[in-house]
Amino acid sequence: MRRWVLATAGAAGLAGIGVAVARSKGGTVVGLRRSFEYALLGVPHGPLGWVGVRMMAATKGSFYRALAAELDLRPDDVLLDVGCGSAGLLVEQASHVSYVAGLDASEMQVEMARRRLADRLAAGTAEIVQGDAVALPWEDGRFSVVASLDVMKFVPDPGAALREAVRVLRPGGRLAVTVGDMAKAPMEGAGRSGTMDAWGMWHWSDADARRMAEEAGFVDVTVSVLPVFSKPQLVRGMKPAPLELDEAPESAPPVEALAG
Repeated sequence: MRRWVLATAGAAGLAGIGVAVARSKGGTVVGLRRSFEYALLGVPHGPLGWVGVRMMAATKGSFYRALAAELDLRPDDVLLDVGCGSAGLLVEQASHVSYVAGLDASEMQVEMARRRLADRLAAGTAEIVQGDAVALPWEDGRFSVVASLDVMKFVPDPGAALREAVRVLRPGGRLAVTVGDMAKAPMEGAGRSGTMDAWGMWHWSDADARRMAEEAGFVDVTVSVLPVFSKPQLVRGMKPAPLELDEAPESAPPVEALAG
């Protein structure tokens, strides 16, 4: 409890700094804004990261529940969480899943995730690695489900990250990722789809988000809003299954015909 209070108090103070930075103008300050957001929430590191890691661990429970409802996780699933943070989704919503894996670029997050999943790691039913969303360290077709919450909006090339998600999914595997925050869209104005804001986060129209997922190789793509307060823009899709051999003849030709 004491740690949560300290993290919350620290976050409140940092939020005040963030507001002050946000009201400033100029190219140099844009860089400061992005550095602030990146260190706090993007790839947490340093003193800001210490606060960000604890703040996210204490406040993301409703996000994980909402995303898990979209994923419809089953006991036989093999789940990958890209940008797993402190493993909140894996710990709180995927304890019944046969195997879970998490990847995060932040050393702080990876350390916390490994502590929270220590029992499953020891049992060989989980793994946590530090890495890059655009270069996943798993073989093709490893997972039945790929999830990602509040990560793609920070990835420099989200299209490449989605292509990697397709690669590591099994045929028929499913995807549910958030790619932006719809709550911010009205403030950003029209015509900003496919651009980064001053905080270094991507914004997409629904049409562009759908097109990006389809170009990565997903089918049955839908774009909606995850029902939590920041209204993350949720993209769902599926990796195509191999086509059935429906062009094969209904019956084999007579043996005599084959013999000529």
